Amino acid sequence: MIPTGTTTARWMTVRYALALTLIALGTLAGFVMTEGVIGQHERMLEVVNVSGRQRMLSQRTALLVERLKTAADPAVRTDLARQLAETTDMFEAAHRRLSGRAGPEEGPPLGPPPNDLFHGGADPLDPVVTGHIAALRRVIAAAAAGQPPDPAEADRITSQALGPLLDRLEEMVALYQEEGEAGFHTLHQLGLAALLITLLILAVEALAIFRPMTRQVRRQFTEILRMAETIERANATLEQQVRERTAELHAAKSAAEQAHRAKSRFLAHASHDLQQPLQAIGMFTGMLERQPQSAKAAALLTDLKAAQRSMRDLLNAILDISKLESGAVTPKPADLPLSPLLDQLEAEFAGLAEAKGLRLRAVPTNAVVRSDPALLERIVRNLIANAIRYTETGGVLVGCRTRGDRLWIEVYDTGRGIAEPDRQRIFEEFVQLDRPDRDRSEGIGLGLAIVERLARLLEHPVTVRSAEGRGTVFAVGVPLAG
Repeated sequence: MIPTGTTTARWMTVRYALALTLIALGTLAGFVMTEGVIGQHERMLEVVNVSGRQRMLSQRTALLVERLKTAADPAVRTDLARQLAETTDMFEAAHRRLSGRAGPEEGPPLGPPPNDLFHGGADPLDPVVTGHIAALRRVIAAAAAGQPPDPAEADRITSQALGPLLDRLEEMVALYQEEGEAGFHTLHQLGLAALLITLLILAVEALAIFRPMTRQVRRQFTEILRMAETIERANATLEQQVRERTAELHAAKSAAEQAHRAKSRFLAHASHDLQQPLQAIGMFTGMLERQPQSAKAAALLTDLKAAQRSMRDLLNAILDISKLESGAVTPKPADLPLSPLLDQLEAEFAGLAEAKGLRLRAVPTNAVVRSDPALLERIVRNLIANAIRYTETGGVLVGCRTRGDRLWIEVYDTGRGIAEPDRQRIFEEFVQLDRPDRDRSEGIGLGLAIVERLARLLEHPVTVRSAEGRGTVFAVGVPLAG
């Protein structure tokens, strides 16, 4: 048998969910109506703009025809015919948009007004505009043949463009405005109705749900007070259970650590084993490169090499992560002059930076530090590669700064910067900040994770400073040699 309190709670939950659903639907309806108003307004503005352009173009065609009628110089007549042809093309394109017959290259069709001014009624507008365009085409053809326009036809075009046609275009704008105003009025009424319904639902729910809920909370509070004594008596038992659970948690933690070490060993072995088929793929790719190929085959081969390179980088990164997590990497510190390392990395990345149009420079230094040469090189290499990868314009600068007993190797870039909430998250595995234009083969988000683990292993602190839109500075603090 279900307790009465449970049944009441379920019924109140159902009513509350229903109320929220109705409120959400009302909000959605209001949003849809708002979008409708915006769309209606945008369409009306576009119609007024295009029809206003049509009125201007009709007057311009009349002016050009008048000038053609009086032009005596053949060169002037040719230029006027060209201008008239361009104006006529624009006039016809605007007519096709307003009448709903526009092609994809002419912009979205706007469609005829509600009472179909273009095709319906006793005197439809479409034949009038089509006849006017045909007359303009005849004048253009005559001018192209070196002949002046027929005076009677020129007069008809001028009188049509400045009289009846202009009036009909004004009538068309008025019809569209009436249609838009009617749509605004309807949507306004619907919006008010949605608001009133939402307020009514809130009022009903305040009476039907929240008041009963308040009474239920008071009853439950009384029951809680009665249960307090029982809870106190159960404290001794709970303490014993806590001790037991603590022991279980310690055991679970030890099991989790063992599983983590097993996972790291598995990743190391799997990455190592996958290197062999990857090398075989590289050998076959090399053999394919030496064979005669079509253009399509050459393009596919390029994509295959890029995929192979990306897979190799992924396996190497996973192998490095697994080695670091499994404790298989032991630092071997030694006194290390920085200048040869920075010169080597500058020469190594110069081609990559130049291919992206970036400047790469390492500031010379005579400093000698105490660190593992191979691991420190990997840290600086990853920081430079990361800076080049996320910099589109400007350059990357590598410099050193002494603070106390540490030398800070700093990598500056002029990239887009890193937002404050993301400056710790970037050191996690497989984390890449959103960048839609980034080539997915550029990395998988392990470079900075490897930097963080190597720096922690070497006890070299890593810092990051950034200004959004201006660039980022990654720095690693290395002890100076004694």
